[in-house]
Amino acid sequence: MIDDKALLTKEEQEIVAKLEAEMMYALTLSHINFYKNEIQTIISQAKRRHQFLNRHSNV
Repeated sequence: MIDDKALLTKEEQEIVAKLEAEMMYALTLSHINFYKNEIQTIISQAKRRHQFLNRHSNV
């Protein structure tokens, strides 16, 4: 199994790292959930991109 963060581009890794750092300073649970959802969305998009590229590279 591939580590989710291994699928991220360098730019995405930097964004996720910043979001994780900001999450540590979040004042409310809703802020924490916002950062968590943003990170999950980025990782989800990276997974979809990886699956798409795998499918179309085998054609």
